[in-house]
Amino acid sequence: MGRTVYVEEHLRTYLTSLAKPDGYVIGLILGQSAGQKDYIVHLAKTPPPLTKNVVEETLISSTVSTEQDVANIYIRSVKDIPMSWVADHAKHVTRMLPGGMWVLGVFIVGPEDTLDNTSNVQKLKSVLGAIHKTLSWNNKYLCGNNQDEKLILSFNSIAQKYICKSIDIAKDSMLKPADWKFQEKATKWHQLETLVDFDRLYLIAVDKDPETLKKQLQNILTNVADLIDSSLIVIEGEVRSPDDTLETLGKRKKSSNKECKNKTDDSNNSLQVSLYIPCSQNNSNMDVRTTSCSASIRLIGQLVSRTFVHQRASIAEANTAVKEDIVRSLASRLEMHWDSLIEEENGSPEENITLHEPPRRVLIALPDNKVTLSDYLFPGEGPQEALLSLQELLDLNVQESQVQKEVELQADPIEFYCQSNVNTKPLDNNADTTGSYQMTTYLTGLSVAFVILLVAVLVHQFMI
Repeated sequence: MGRTVYVEEHLRTYLTSLAKPDGYVIGLILGQSAGQKDYIVHLAKTPPPLTKNVVEETLISSTVSTEQDVANIYIRSVKDIPMSWVADHAKHVTRMLPGGMWVLGVFIVGPEDTLDNTSNVQKLKSVLGAIHKTLSWNNKYLCGNNQDEKLILSFNSIAQKYICKSIDIAKDSMLKPADWKFQEKATKWHQLETLVDFDRLYLIAVDKDPETLKKQLQNILTNVADLIDSSLIVIEGEVRSPDDTLETLGKRKKSSNKECKNKTDDSNNSLQVSLYIPCSQNNSNMDVRTTSCSASIRLIGQLVSRTFVHQRASIAEANTAVKEDIVRSLASRLEMHWDSLIEEENGSPEENITLHEPPRRVLIALPDNKVTLSDYLFPGEGPQEALLSLQELLDLNVQESQVQKEVELQADPIEFYCQSNVNTKPLDNNADTTGSYQMTTYLTGLSVAFVILLVAVLVHQFMI
């Protein structure tokens, strides 16, 4: 039995609007998989190469030279589809998706039945392979690949007919029939929300080989991802069996809301999620040891997570989606941050107390359903940048008022530097203290935005 794909009717209109009389348009199928069922939330046209207003500089630079001659208006032949360009588009779009949602495949709109031509099919298989490879190798913590079976939708712009196939790109690469169903009724989603507070100190041993900031942040990402993966998820204060359906909790909350006279009608009915990180077992007989450290990195701030799962989702599916969202959001910010750095910090320890501010998350609801996608804004950027990203990467035109820009607030660097000056003092241990400082930074007031503190200060000893 093949896959069944549920698609809201307004996306048929979108496909029709992409029709070109003598060319092709390729794009990404975005949604959520559940067994043999797929729920599509959006179709995003891949922007043509060489456009003048491309927002993502890395999207421009990633295009290989052999693809620079592709027409900058639209693709005239399937064989001209720039694979690496589409794959890079998939990477950037994956950053914007909530946990539990992925790039499920590609669609192509053209003046023929594209899948009737063997060479066309082979080209589209190669495109899917490039996407899979990019999402697997680029950064596994983007959680870009949920499964090896992907979708190909061919839409004939002249006959207004469509056909959908699925393909397992890791196995035989044989096309299998998939039932693409347009439906008037909107897909129902459960919305889950949580807030993750970070305040972790990472020590860098003095005898450790020097590492770039990028490598250090990758190590932190690995550590946080392991912590999140091991955490216990509690939804609405209840620990339920993984096989239970989320719908049971959703109905219970709706019933509770109706009984509360003071509550206004909330169509979202979001479910509140708590994460419990397991603590390491302390051994009272364990010897206390002292380690000499050359520097430390402190991770502090809040990360807002908003996730959506389909109506019939199990507790296990919801748990996985929430964890994916947290890790994907952190990975997206750190990757964008280290890509934005021009050079590593150098200089004396006194000058090398550095505040790093990765971009903060803003949310944008899709026009025709409740699902929200993400964008990330660096300090100094405003909603206008998010609107440009949405138009370029998702082919969405939304108003600035639709950007939920205050779910995470921007950090105040002044507070960090003031407290850093107060808490930085020379060591007094009858040793040569030239250039040696001990750093103790407390940012209890900085519980907004997501901040990384890189404290590159020479320290004689840290107790761990």
